[in-house]
Amino acid sequence: MDLLQKEIAFDSCACEERIFVRVIEPADRGAVRGVLQIAHGMAEHGQLYMDFARFLAQAGFAVAVNDHLGHGKSVSKGGSFGYFGEGGARNLVRDMHKLHEMMRAEYPELPYFLMGHSMGSFLARSYAAQYGEELRAVIFMGTCGPQSRAVLAGEKRLADSLVAKLGVKAHYPLFARLSTERFNKAFAPNRTPSDWVTRDEAEVDRYVADPLCGFDLTVSGYRDVVVLQSEISFDAWFRRLPRTLPILLISGDRDPLGDFGKGIRRLAARLERSGCRVETVLYPGARHALITETNRDEVFRDLLAFLEKNC
Repeated sequence: MDLLQKEIAFDSCACEERIFVRVIEPADRGAVRGVLQIAHGMAEHGQLYMDFARFLAQAGFAVAVNDHLGHGKSVSKGGSFGYFGEGGARNLVRDMHKLHEMMRAEYPELPYFLMGHSMGSFLARSYAAQYGEELRAVIFMGTCGPQSRAVLAGEKRLADSLVAKLGVKAHYPLFARLSTERFNKAFAPNRTPSDWVTRDEAEVDRYVADPLCGFDLTVSGYRDVVVLQSEISFDAWFRRLPRTLPILLISGDRDPLGDFGKGIRRLAARLERSGCRVETVLYPGARHALITETNRDEVFRDLLAFLEKNC
């Protein structure tokens, strides 16, 4: 099937940035049977999803992925990587909804899906609670389980104090030690700082060599992620999800963000108790970034099957 790939941009709802978007779709618009919007993870960008996007486009889906505010090509000259602007992660969700409206205008009658990975899964979870009635189904990939209220409160107090002391765009190494460095220790002895991302060493090396990947968020950016995790961990979020919205939880059982599968199982059980329609897939041995894992062909097929089932 012939494909069209284009790059577009729109004004962010915050700051003076333009949000960069990659779209890939069948050249024959009549062959399009659904739309998938992707929310990428922390300290990465949309280009990492293009192999998967091409796979889906060949199967008849239009795929759009934007670089979030503070990421990738959505950072202008003089802009700040890892800064989400005043309003924090809410800005990223609002930008995602602007992209939804743009793609919905292109394909008003087709089923619309949302997939988020890692931090993007947190954003997708927030989005689903706010705009879930507009979606046919959602995919939360490489997400986390319910988090401790006390731990999140402590992390937010620390981040608030550092923002007040250093400024919103400052960087502080403690947050990396609390997150990615801690995750990587589970795979010691380490070959790189990013062994936890995938078992595929070539993909790890590509990630490490990419200047748009692996950067530290600002102190306000880390605070915003903690606030986002708080939002999606507590009862109000579960109550706001549409009960008819199909949800796919997909993760590696060696992903430290998902507590090696245990957090994903806890999240699935909590969703089921809330009356949500949830499916769970845990891949043995797989780590965090499933679309670059050694079993990515299997992952691609499973994701396509979920979309086709819900078209």
